[in-house]
Amino acid sequence: MTSANKNIFTILCSSNTLGVYIPPMVVESQLKDKGINTDVIVLESLYTNERKEKILEMKKSFHKSFAFALMGQRIRVDIDSCLDQEVVNNFIQTWLSEDREQFIIFSGYWMPIVDKYLQINKNKNIRVVLCHMDAVTAASWKNFCPEDRRYEEIWLFNYNNKKITSYIDISGNEPVPFQDREDRILLHGGGWGIGNYKNIIPYKDAIPYRFDVIAYDNDDLENRDESCTYYQIDPEWKPYYNNYSKFPPLGKVIDENKISFTNNEKYSPVYNIIAKNRAIISKPGGATLIDSLSSATPIIFLDAFGKYEEKNAELWEYYGFGISFTEWQKNNFSSRILKKINLNILNYRKTLTNLVDLIYATRN
Repeated sequence: MTSANKNIFTILCSSNTLGVYIPPMVVESQLKDKGINTDVIVLESLYTNERKEKILEMKKSFHKSFAFALMGQRIRVDIDSCLDQEVVNNFIQTWLSEDREQFIIFSGYWMPIVDKYLQINKNKNIRVVLCHMDAVTAASWKNFCPEDRRYEEIWLFNYNNKKITSYIDISGNEPVPFQDREDRILLHGGGWGIGNYKNIIPYKDAIPYRFDVIAYDNDDLENRDESCTYYQIDPEWKPYYNNYSKFPPLGKVIDENKISFTNNEKYSPVYNIIAKNRAIISKPGGATLIDSLSSATPIIFLDAFGKYEEKNAELWEYYGFGISFTEWQKNNFSSRILKKINLNILNYRKTLTNLVDLIYATRN
């Protein structure tokens, strides 16, 4: 065992939703910038090949039907049946041989695996930081109650006590002043492209901004509105296979046969669009809240994907960081409201600590 291995920050995430994939990858990049050795493991890389293929099928089905996605969310996931136990045991043995002491977890589905490691390794110096990316307990955490004293919970935002405790400074740049932003709004459906965001396009003549739209597969491009600018996430990107790019490549759509995908090693390329636009129209996923807080970009909320996203939206509305599409429509799609929301976020953002700085300052 070397001290270098012992001090590695093992970052455990999942690509099941990009809300528990993109933020951890940003955290990993920023820890590396501070000279920390990191080891990122995507949960799905431990899945059986059969389960990996089912994920791809489910992703397509969820994208095509929001109703089906909502129904699928109610199905309890038996994580043990998804895992290749030989691969799991190999990881645990590696951690034991290197006496890993620093873990950061972004998905509750990792907990049975890490709990097994802690039961074997009685080292009291082990530190396991549980990072919650939603305002209430998300589905992956529901079946696990951390009892080991070596677990440390961090909630970026917490609905129950109406607190926002930290944020992720995604690009390291100051937010673009509202008056300098482009008269555009980004429409997207989170990491899997789900929700009713495409239903907003017919409102384009009433809203005083042009639309940027994220497409997720080639079907999204067949009947695209020529007044909108479309971007596509590379449909071939699979973060749980070997040799993947860290963040999903993004391309501006000229036509469906001419898309040049580009990547960014520090954060998702979608963030550059968010940072210069007036607002985001989307379901209230945790990663969207993180983008909003980092860039001081207002969120105009669409229907939530489950109860925990409903609480995300309620917390953002409580702080004046977002508004429902219905309410914004009642106010004649007011730009003044968006400017006020931007100011609210800017003022509050100054009081917060970047999650990476918080983790780094309290490391073992």
